[in-house]
Amino acid sequence: MFLRSRTTRWMMWMALAATAMYFLDPDRGAARRRELRAKIESYRQAAERPKLQTSV
Repeated sequence: MFLRSRTTRWMMWMALAATAMYFLDPDRGAARRRELRAKIESYRQAAERPKLQTSV
């Protein structure tokens, strides 16, 4: 059980490090962060739009 938990923690840290490297990349990181912000904003706006009421 200990090895499994330790492996899981190790994998989580590796995923966090890979994500940080992806978004903090000096060449493309700024563009990736802008794209992510734009996607999040579009999802937020879509969630705030009123839903259409349909009757059956």
